Amino acid sequence: MKKFKTLVLLFAVIIGSLGVSNAQFSNGEQGGSFTLNFIGAMPLGEFSGTDVGTGILGSTPTTPFLFDKGNASMGAGLGFKVDYRFNFGMSVYISADVLWNQLNKDMRSKYDDISKTKPNYINFPIMLGLGYQCYFGKVFGLYANAGAGLGLLYITPEGWSDQITNFRVSTAFSWQGGGGILLGEHISIGAHYHFLGNHTIEAKDPTISVPLSMLPSRKQKMSILSLKLGIIF
Repeated sequence: MKKFKTLVLLFAVIIGSLGVSNAQFSNGEQGGSFTLNFIGAMPLGEFSGTDVGTGILGSTPTTPFLFDKGNASMGAGLGFKVDYRFNFGMSVYISADVLWNQLNKDMRSKYDDISKTKPNYINFPIMLGLGYQCYFGKVFGLYANAGAGLGLLYITPEGWSDQITNFRVSTAFSWQGGGGILLGEHISIGAHYHFLGNHTIEAKDPTISVPLSMLPSRKQKMSILSLKLGIIF
């Protein structure tokens, strides 16, 4: 938890320091910009697959160690991207997002039925990449970009008050690609595929008093389709 709080604080500091910059560019001009993105995060593949789990609790939900699928539902996020654009349309960028996904409705209901704290997925991908944009007049433009980097995964604690399972922060290779439209100099709307990583899920400081925390670690592939509304400064 302390590592996650540190990451969030670092994210906020970066946004604050960049937000005071006046660097921006007009159509077709060379220069830098800062984009604040509001994100919808739709889980895909294994991450969105449904599995109620098995184990000692039978049909009731158990720790994510026993999920064959991610059981994730639509989530949300916030991020930023810093570009430097050359006069021929290409750009280099660095970006960071915080993406939150909860369990799907059926799984949340099962947890509520037994008054068990539900785990949530929080992904923090940091990317370095290349992009391209072009304008058709002063109002409408198109952009595309792709990048790769490091994905961090934090799963919130799960269990009952006397049997809480905490999870280690996992890191894995991550990449993304996508594109969209530009409206004037200050609005972007796009869709991006994110492979968030093949993450290792394991308990933090397993104890004998919490039997499920003694289970071995397992792998979970995580990917999303992100819908991004960007405000360009």
